Amino acid sequence: IMPLDMPESVLVKFSGTMQPGITLRDLVNAIPYFAIQEGELTTGKKKKNIFSGRILEIEGLPDLKVEQAFEFSDASAERSANGCTIKLNKDPIIEFMHSNITLLQHMIEAGYKDTRTLERRINEMKNWLEDPVLLEPDDDAQYAYTLNINLDNITEPLIACPNDPDNIKTLSEVANNKIDEVFIGSCMTNIGHYRAAAKVIEGLGSTESILWIAPPTRMDESQLKKEGVYKIFESAGARTEIPGCSLCMGNQARVKDKAHVFSTSTRNFDNRMGKDAQVYLGSAELAAFCSILGYIPTKDEYLSLMSDKINQNAGEIYQYLNFNLMDDYRTKKVIEINPAS
Repeated sequence: IMPLDMPESVLVKFSGTMQPGITLRDLVNAIPYFAIQEGELTTGKKKKNIFSGRILEIEGLPDLKVEQAFEFSDASAERSANGCTIKLNKDPIIEFMHSNITLLQHMIEAGYKDTRTLERRINEMKNWLEDPVLLEPDDDAQYAYTLNINLDNITEPLIACPNDPDNIKTLSEVANNKIDEVFIGSCMTNIGHYRAAAKVIEGLGSTESILWIAPPTRMDESQLKKEGVYKIFESAGARTEIPGCSLCMGNQARVKDKAHVFSTSTRNFDNRMGKDAQVYLGSAELAAFCSILGYIPTKDEYLSLMSDKINQNAGEIYQYLNFNLMDDYRTKKVIEINPAS
């Protein structure tokens, strides 16, 4: 139990420049990795955890898309935090609001209920867009702990190892370990991850490991099929699942007993994905490469692949679903919302 006068937030401040080949999932894993190095987090049954019961406030990545920010907020549950905030600039939030207004209008036209609730949400977003003011931390805000992470120091992927999402090691420490099955899915992923995974796999033949693909939403699935991404997965022998949680929940599908697994999911607790499974957690890009090789690549193998297939095309690969720019979601008629509603 925290003393009443103890600050309720932990501040994580990123600085420096994101290095080539490093993904946002690596930055998610950097939080427990560097907290362990500073002695504020431990693994095992009797854990010390500076994040437990507190709000995780993240700064230093102001230009993330809102979809990208979700990777950090989703993972805050694995830190046992009570909540998570991410300090963004207005532009990505304004972009996200415009997209969601179009999506909600599309839902009304499609007959989703309750129309009045959806209209109120549209109206509230429109009102905010007229005067977009964000919550800001006080200049004299006090924190229980401040974790400073220099992006210049993250030069290879960081991976959660079996079977604890806080058990973070560098790629070099686990390279060449065998991988029997790979899962790319869960709420930690978005459409860009599947394009990136397909780019990694494309032209490299069939996978050595069993590869499961489960986008989080049907909207992602539909767009990926239109772009031909699913054809790449299918040609490599991947198993495509109905959009949703799939292996992440462990009650819809299971890996084989005692399988060695690389997953993009949120957590890797004992027996969650399969009986006695040994589960690593990391990025979709690294997961896809593991599926091709049947083992975890070395740092040099991974960075070379990212340089060849991902880095130069990142702007195209990581485009997000801006519904206001997509013909399938633009409404046929403009829905006017009464400001008083």
